[in-house]
Amino acid sequence: MTALKKERKYVVKSNQLIEARYRLSLQESRVILWLLMQICPDDEDFKQHKIDIKEFSKMIGAEVDNQYSKLRSVTKRLMQRAIEIYNPEKKEWLQVSWLSSIKYQSTKGCVLLRFDPELKPYLLKLKGHFTKLEVADLLQLKSIYSIKIFELLKQYESIKKRKISVEDLRAYCGIQKGKYRHYNAIKLYVIERAAAEINAKTEYEVDYKEIKESRKIVTIEWTIKKKTHFEKSQQEKATILQKEFRSDSTLIEKIMEYGFSKQAAKRFIQSDVEENIINAIKAVDIQVSRGHVKNPAAMLKKAIEERWKPDVFVGKKTKTKS
Repeated sequence: MTALKKERKYVVKSNQLIEARYRLSLQESRVILWLLMQICPDDEDFKQHKIDIKEFSKMIGAEVDNQYSKLRSVTKRLMQRAIEIYNPEKKEWLQVSWLSSIKYQSTKGCVLLRFDPELKPYLLKLKGHFTKLEVADLLQLKSIYSIKIFELLKQYESIKKRKISVEDLRAYCGIQKGKYRHYNAIKLYVIERAAAEINAKTEYEVDYKEIKESRKIVTIEWTIKKKTHFEKSQQEKATILQKEFRSDSTLIEKIMEYGFSKQAAKRFIQSDVEENIINAIKAVDIQVSRGHVKNPAAMLKKAIEERWKPDVFVGKKTKTKS
């Protein structure tokens, strides 16, 4: 039996945890999501949860070796990730790690994980001020920024609107100082990417408008609503839950055909929306089929960066010699 069969279709977080400040990689967020899925509504304390080492490596997209060194490096980084949670009633900040412990039992071929007990008020016995998130939606989002923004907007689903300052957006998404220093970079790599991915892959439609003060964009006003003509069947949702967390093997293999390493292919997938990468591959395939491309790998890299679309090249002759 795989580790996914017993898991729930929804996870629940307190709104304070939704608004917490933290930074995770996509690998690390999958570990946290899996552990959230093990929590039962009547749990009064965090339990130690066990996952098969092969399932665990599949979930985070790492190769298994005899010493589990790659897996341990991922979980070690996760142990070092601090969350900052603000309590408005007490006017105090809590700094805490996600996990209290991770134990590798090599003789039994499994990993044991447990949430830090300080997180109990934010995950267990929630009676109000919480947000319910469907796992099938979260699993399809490949950008950590898309996941965070989706959670923040889901929190305001009943209101349908949410204003988030650019400064708060940086903090919520864990964007480090010096990264995306200019607003245009945040707009391209965080805001537009999140909106495109959420709209393409979830049951929700989001949009945004920019609010300026003295010609400077300081706030983003988001809207969120459920799509009227987008409803996954229960079978489709079950299929998503039964798949491995990172089901990108076909796309990775396609990128590797252009001469990239597996790690480079994974980086491409982590850096952009799947649909954009597929479009870029199709566009380059058209060029290659015409025999005009000297360096397919360089062209594919350029196509992904510039978000080429295949319909632009249909019926056209290209002079590109990348």
